[in-house]
Amino acid sequence: MADPFGEAYRGYLSGNHEPMVIEREDGYVDTDNLESYFASYSDFPACQKKALEKAKGRVLDIGMGVGRVALHLQKKGFDVVGVDISDLAISIARERGVKFALKMSACDLDFPDNRFDTVMALGNNFGLCGSPDMVAAMLVRLRRIISDDGIIIAESLDPLNTTLPEHLSYHEENRSRGNPPGQTRIRFRYGKSVGAWYDLLLTTPAEMKAISARAGWTVSEMFYYPESGPMYTVVLSKS
Repeated sequence: MADPFGEAYRGYLSGNHEPMVIEREDGYVDTDNLESYFASYSDFPACQKKALEKAKGRVLDIGMGVGRVALHLQKKGFDVVGVDISDLAISIARERGVKFALKMSACDLDFPDNRFDTVMALGNNFGLCGSPDMVAAMLVRLRRIISDDGIIIAESLDPLNTTLPEHLSYHEENRSRGNPPGQTRIRFRYGKSVGAWYDLLLTTPAEMKAISARAGWTVSEMFYYPESGPMYTVVLSKS
């Protein structure tokens, strides 16, 4: 299976800073230079720094990538397990020092009950499972593997925080299909590697609250700073 994300990570480390291409189903194209995936804590967005202060106990980092968050928390003394679906990402994360890096989907987490006290889902990873129903199902599974007083630190880009016509028209197309405006179908390209199409759910704060409530979670804190752009970070506690 093609792994453009993993190949882009490996290329970045080898000095090839060719950007990764993000292609949306309607033909909109964006690029990512990957710098943020290798950022040190000093370069984390302000909303992430504030939310990371809330981390406690045993930590699960879903959609770990190359271990940016996991490595920071390890250095602070946390017991961290990182999961990702990219073999190359897992390999690189281990090379960079992540102690426990496993291949596992955020949508099919398999851990013992009460295994973690904090789950990290930064960088749009709240919506990794692709639809409101699937994200709610992920949150239900997380209730089982997180301790009673455990938390989820989650993040999304607010899709409505834009004035670009190409995004606004995409939102309208979603609404006409009965989907949330931030229901996004994308794929990644890097060099000759082309990934499969998949769904990513971008949520407004109100949508995140509603989906979380369906699964027994409450938004107990929210961090948003204009300098972080349309991204916002929340702390979810069990209802």
